[in-house]
Amino acid sequence: MTGARESWFEHLGVRYHVAEWGDPDALPVVLLHGFAQSAESWAEIAPRLAETRFVVAPELVGHGKSDKPDDPSVYEMDAVTDMLSAFLGERFSRKAALVGYSMGGRIALALACGEPSKISSLVLESAGLGPKTGQQHAAMRHRDAALIEQLLSSDIEAFMDEWQKQPIFESQKKLSSEVRDRIRCERVANDPRALAYTVRGTGQHSMIDYSTHIKHLPMPILYIAGILDRKYLKIAENLAYEENVSCVLLNTGHNTHLEDPETFARQVGGFLDRQAKRAGR
Repeated sequence: MTGARESWFEHLGVRYHVAEWGDPDALPVVLLHGFAQSAESWAEIAPRLAETRFVVAPELVGHGKSDKPDDPSVYEMDAVTDMLSAFLGERFSRKAALVGYSMGGRIALALACGEPSKISSLVLESAGLGPKTGQQHAAMRHRDAALIEQLLSSDIEAFMDEWQKQPIFESQKKLSSEVRDRIRCERVANDPRALAYTVRGTGQHSMIDYSTHIKHLPMPILYIAGILDRKYLKIAENLAYEENVSCVLLNTGHNTHLEDPETFARQVGGFLDRQAKRAGR
């Protein structure tokens, strides 16, 4: 990764790869990648944010260069948030801003609800808020079970061929061939067994209904979604009524920071600057 420094973090015997940009004495910003991604997915965003901040992108268990243990319990939501809590406590002497995309957003939200005192501000990009009803939970559990079965019964190339056909990724077909090739390489570099454990542990079925918790969080929140991504556009529209949430809609699909990195970085950077100014930092 151009311009990134590498480090490692170990928690309960599992080693996590970490990419870093910027001045370690500056305000910390932690980027959490999505499913089947790595720190590389932030390559266009991190250097922009790191001009005035310390930007850190840990690779979650089973992803990137981080360990891929054959232990399903390490991939569960509680275990992942416990690791991140320990990581924040070891790496930073003050609160960090947390930015999470999709799966990373779900994890960021769970951590913010569990340990809000460690987070200065929260940015959620195309992140689900969990099932509102038993019927929705059953549907998510059924869908995630099908993904797990597919991951365990086919090779990674075949799985990603199907994964990329989802409507939420349709807008990514407009990206340059170079970017699409990079995305493809990042996806197929994954271990399907580790991805199956990831879906089992942090899939949408693993969430509670966080929509009822967001309004009570003490930190400012920015929610970003693409107008071409109907499901998450609806979430953004609903959150716009919450006093502690600001919403930004970009002319993209699901992965806003990939499809429009310049606008994404400008919106997130501006949000973080405003919060730092209000806090007197």
